[in-house]
Amino acid sequence: MGRRQEEIALDIAYLLRRAARMFPGTVAVDDGHVAWTAEQLLSRGERLANALDALGVPQGATVGVLSHNRSAYLEADTAIALGRRVRVALNARLHLEDFRYIAGDAELAALFYSAEFEEQATSLREAFGLVLIALDGPGAAGAGIEDLVEQSSGEVRLRASDPEEPAWIAYTSGTTGRPKGVVLSHRAVREVAYNLLLEVGPVVPGERIVLTQPLSHGAGYFTLPYLLSGAGVQVQQKFDAEEVWALSRRPEIRTLKAVPAMLEPILAAESGEWGYETIVYGASSIPAPVLDRCLDRFGPTLIQDYGQSEAPMTLTCLQKTDHLDPAVRLSAGRPWKTVAVEVRDDDGFVAGPGETGELYVRGPHLMTHYRNKPEATAAVLQDGWLRTKDMAVMDDRGFVHLRGRRDEMINSGGFNISPREVEDVLSAHHGVDEAVVLGIPDARWGEAVTAVVRPAAGAALTEAEVLAFARPRLRMRTPKRVLLWTDIPRNSYGKVDRLGIKSQLEREVGCE
Repeated sequence: MGRRQEEIALDIAYLLRRAARMFPGTVAVDDGHVAWTAEQLLSRGERLANALDALGVPQGATVGVLSHNRSAYLEADTAIALGRRVRVALNARLHLEDFRYIAGDAELAALFYSAEFEEQATSLREAFGLVLIALDGPGAAGAGIEDLVEQSSGEVRLRASDPEEPAWIAYTSGTTGRPKGVVLSHRAVREVAYNLLLEVGPVVPGERIVLTQPLSHGAGYFTLPYLLSGAGVQVQQKFDAEEVWALSRRPEIRTLKAVPAMLEPILAAESGEWGYETIVYGASSIPAPVLDRCLDRFGPTLIQDYGQSEAPMTLTCLQKTDHLDPAVRLSAGRPWKTVAVEVRDDDGFVAGPGETGELYVRGPHLMTHYRNKPEATAAVLQDGWLRTKDMAVMDDRGFVHLRGRRDEMINSGGFNISPREVEDVLSAHHGVDEAVVLGIPDARWGEAVTAVVRPAAGAALTEAEVLAFARPRLRMRTPKRVLLWTDIPRNSYGKVDRLGIKSQLEREVGCE
């Protein structure tokens, strides 16, 4: 008897079921407290998908997940995919009003949540009538996940599907206004998984990757490629540098996924043998001094992946050996094998090597559209290309050097100045661990190039020393002002809080 057509649709559900058939006994997820094999994860996911049917959550409905990292997060993700519903991962570091906005914009029908968010979940149910599922047993607001697993049928229900249907809605950080809901199809999420295996692999059955970031963000994209390869994920419920070291000594663990801000705490927590073969980092580049220390301690094990919500994870990649090349070690790398990247000038023409322009990308993993925002969608999706709004230079070898967001470019004295260029130069000073450069309104210059610098540990750094270092290297791009801060503020997404820093600097300037 032939298979039903729905079963062979190449969507996330098919890939998960295939992985469980091929690698049933492999540990798929472990959070240090709860571990499930691929077969167990799939079985629990099938029962929860059917429970959502019984709870009246229709196929195609949006279902939120509000939790810090844990094995049950993947259980919820699996149930959403198998039931052909749409995953909306909420950033657990946000506030109730942010959750309200996302719940309304995404039209959430249901929400998986952990106990610490009981109050927020109750409020969302009252406002939007959500079906609630508590990850920690029955809560005052929702049914308990274990009860649903035990009481629901394990029948495999093959629901009609199309790989172009929405699989995830990922909300942007909202640094320039309300977050936008990025609609990603099953095709897009699948292609991100394939792309990661192309550059980060090979991934062999039985191995694991340590995920230190929230599963609601970049780390979440690593679960599918590992599961479909017969491998698994080790999720940290909360980033713990000492645990990172301890996990590295387990033979099945070969890869670490982190963000640059975690690398210094990891270096400081040094403890015994370091067993990771690969460190994948993203979200931002590594300041040069931190990169030097990582290479000294860990060797050529670093891989940088650059992407954005609209084209997740896999725009360009800086491979291990690239980090040893002085000319490109601070670049974002070269385009992924399945992706086309162009730098275009303001007239839309392809810029030559060394010329600054906006980065455009084309590939199989692009978003479908922004939810409820047709004008914003039309502004960035043009003739099959995505306008990233990232300014960049591509050299004659194809390496992409980012120059900052288009709306971050500084116009000082009639010259356009890239914050990233200035940051790279300042970070090359041995006493600078991190630098953030912004344009602050100025009566004479229009915008004054202003730098906030975090000194390296133990460095007796002064503003005059930084400026003396910068002038011969930057000339007219030299900051007009340098401030020494012990900490660089970051937002709830782990990125440098440029808006917050700029607001603080503008208040200080206004008070002078």
